Amino acid sequence: MGARRIFSILLGILLIGLFGCRGAEIKMEDISCRTASAIPASATLNGKITIAWDINKEDKLAGYKIYYGLASRNYESCIDIGSPPESSASTLKYVLMDLESGKRYYIAVIAYDKKNNKSIFSNEVSAVAE
Repeated sequence: MGARRIFSILLGILLIGLFGCRGAEIKMEDISCRTASAIPASATLNGKITIAWDINKEDKLAGYKIYYGLASRNYESCIDIGSPPESSASTLKYVLMDLESGKRYYIAVIAYDKKNNKSIFSNEVSAVAE
């Protein structure tokens, strides 16, 4: 692992159908998400963080969005990674790329269903981009 630390986000049970994050200041609808395929291959920043979380096994699951920023509970960016490929694995991993090396990022994940109902945010984790 070394320079490629893996930080796990354990989502536990995601409650699809709940909107927003109750009692929090985060407003996910105010942050525009880009799709994972829209990230340029020649990113200008070379920092990255690998995250992992337990896959939601609900039939209605349509995908996941990863929110991150440089301050706790103040997410500036979002990536919609869609649904995971069919597999028997219980954990999903994703590499956040084009980050500023040496900076600490705060990260949370949501799940959403086919009607775009969103879960609450996962527990927040933080890591330094390497």
